[in-house]
Order: sequence, then structure tokens, then C-alpha cells
Amino acid sequence: MGTDSQGQHTTQPSTGTNTTKHRGFIHWLVIGKETPGDVRASKVKMLRGQVALICMFTGALYAVVLGFLGDFRMLPWELVLMAGGMLAFYLNRIQYFMASTITLFILMNSLVYLFTAVDRPQEGTFFYYFMSSSISILLMWYYNRYFAMAMAGITVVVAVLAFHYPVYIIPSPQGTSPAIERIVFVANLAMCLIFSSYVLLSVLQENFNTETKLIHNHQELKKANEELDRFVYSASHDMRAPLSSLLGLINVAEKTQTPQEIATCLTMMRQRIEVMDVLLKEVTDYSRNVRTEVLITPFNLMKCIQASVASLDFLAGHDKIKISILAEPELVVHTHESRFSVILNNLLSNAIKYHDSHKTNPFINISAVVRNNQLILTVEDNGLGIASEHQARIFDMFYRATIHGEGSGLGLYIVRETLQKLGGTIEIKSSPREGSVFTLRLPQP
Repeated sequence: MGTDSQGQHTTQPSTGTNTTKHRGFIHWLVIGKETPGDVRASKVKMLRGQVALICMFTGALYAVVLGFLGDFRMLPWELVLMAGGMLAFYLNRIQYFMASTITLFILMNSLVYLFTAVDRPQEGTFFYYFMSSSISILLMWYYNRYFAMAMAGITVVVAVLAFHYPVYIIPSPQGTSPAIERIVFVANLAMCLIFSSYVLLSVLQENFNTETKLIHNHQELKKANEELDRFVYSASHDMRAPLSSLLGLINVAEKTQTPQEIATCLTMMRQRIEVMDVLLKEVTDYSRNVRTEVLITPFNLMKCIQASVASLDFLAGHDKIKISILAEPELVVHTHESRFSVILNNLLSNAIKYHDSHKTNPFINISAVVRNNQLILTVEDNGLGIASEHQARIFDMFYRATIHGEGSGLGLYIVRETLQKLGGTIEIKSSPREGSVFTLRLPQP
């Protein structure tokens, strides 16, 4: 029963629809906190629940209004409408979808028949058959289209029986004047139009949400395919280069006889392996960012920055650079800690790799502050810098802005993609031989 058979470069987060966003009290009431596996089943479940709520509301409204007027003759039928709506709503909520649909079908057609069997056609109660038939077809959806057509046919038969063979189970109105008949006609017509329009708008809304999601998914898939093509080409090249170097060094080591030359080959082999290790780590970071959910938790920013700085001790030139941290020691930020560490590690490793070895005072300054519900973190260095013609592309996959160093071109791309996951942005200001300033902003509660 659980499946419905029916000068400055700025990067911004993607603007695709967030499918997990809050969609209102009615949506929560009908769907609950579950995440349906089938979007179509979710749409029909939402519509079915709304129809059940309409039945409950209609029964309660008539009971209150007529009770206020002192007319209690229809109270039993109003209670039946309310109880039937509650039953259908409950069956829908626990995923007995077919049982819920049939309950609503029987409830609507039975009550409409009882009223049309005693009312004169000119009072407009027969309009409700159209609403009942349309709703039945929508609730059965495409998968049960033949059953839906049969239900619509049953509604037609019931309407004909009510017109030609009335059964006076409920009290028949007496002495209704033409003016009252016109008022009742307009009221019934308006009620059917309002309810039918509401149901139709609900379907259109769900279809619009699904269409928006599909368009967003298509755009994401297109982007993923393009990035995959570039990734396969560039990653295979970058992985082959260290391996080719290793093979060459092994060949040299096999032919040499001196311990000094063997030691030199081993050192160079280690360097090639470290390059490969960095590339594989970046690939892992990229994959993890794409596939894992965002988990927002509070953590101490200073400790996180210090851990990132300590993890980069192995990089060449690290001991020559003065690294300063300007942030409150007890500052707590709220974001995905492991993703934030990946961002910080990539920014710091870039600043270290591309420091200017000709300068006597190379430095990296890290500052952070929370202002206006934003974490503003700046990484400033006086390294080689980036030429203006490269700044618009440094966040692209595998793009290298300089021939210096052996970077893969994935680091800043991962920074941008990870920030987009966290809803943040990053800016760069840089000049060749003067250094760079990266400023990232992350939302805070």
C-alpha cells in the first residue's frame, strides 16, 4: 500500500530550486516529514489530502451556519461528510491511497445524490457531479485511467438516477420561492467553481514545482556532464604525468651504481608520489562535496584555522612564511565544518605554493569576523599574485593561472563548488608580484 499506483571576480551560489525547502503547514499536514521517492505519488497524495480537508471543512461550515440559523435537520449528513473526510485523510496519510480515493468517491457521490434527489435541477446542485467526477479522475491519475473513466461513468449514472428516480432520504425543501432558487443556484455554482478552481490550481502548482525541479536537474546534469568530460581529460593527464616520471626514475635507478644517485632518485620519486597524493585528495574532496548532505553545526573558528595551518606544515616553503591569524579566540561559527576545512585548506595551500620566494618577508594574514549574520573571512598574501586576465577563470575546473608550481587546477574550483553548497560567495583582488586577497562570506544564523 505504500506506493501510489497513480577587476573583481565574484562567484555566487547556484539559483536552482531547493527541493527541501519548507512548503507550508498544509503540505506538512498532508505529506508529513517524509521524503517521497516518487514525485508523482507525492503530488497525488497532496491533492487527495486537500480534497479530504475540503470535505471536512465543508461539513463543519454547513453545520455551524445552519446550526446558527436553528436548522438541525441536515446535521447527521454534515457529520457524515466530516467523518468521511477525516477517514479519507487518515487513510491517505498512512499511504492507503486506493482506499482513501474510493472513500472520497463514495462519500462525494452519495451525498451529492442525496441532495440532488430532493432538490429541483434549477437550484444547481447537479453542478457538484461535475466536481465529483473531475476530482475522481485526478485522484486516480494516469496509472488507473481506466478505473478513473469507470468512476466518472458511475457518477453520470448516479446523476441520471437522481434526476429521474429521486429517493427522498433527506428532507425535501418546501415552498422555495424563485428568488431563493436563484440565490441557491448562484451559491452552488460559486461553490463548485471555487472548489474546482482550487483543486485545479493545486495540480498546476505541483506541476509547476515539478517542472522547475526538472529544469534545475537538467541544468545540473548538463553542467555535470561538461565537467565530467573536462575532468576525465585533465585528470587522466595529471595522473599520468607523475606515473610517467616514476617509471623514468625507476629506469634510471635500475641503471645507476652509486648510492647518492639512488638516493636522489628516491627523493624525486617521493615528490612525484606527493603530487599524485595531492591530486587524489582533491578528487576525493570534490566527490565528497557533490555527494554528501550539508550538515550545519557550531564549532570554534580559531581551532579550525589553527588545525588547517598545522596540516600544511609539509608544504615546501611553509617554514619561510609568517602566518598571522586575526580572530576572536572564542568565535563560534555555524556551517559544515569539514567542508569549511576543505575551503580553508585549499586557500592556504595555494597561498603557500605560490608565495614569492624573492621577498624577504613573505606572509599570509587570515582574518575573520561575524557581521550582519555573515562570516567574513579573508586570506591575504604577498605572493606571486594573479594577472587580471586570469582572474575570471581561476575558479574553473583544472584552470592554471601560472606555470609556477605543480597545482592540478582543482583547488579553487573545489573552493567555489563547496561555497555554493554552503550558500556562500568568494571574491578575489590580486595584482602580479603584489599578492592576492581572497574574501569569502558565509551566512550565519
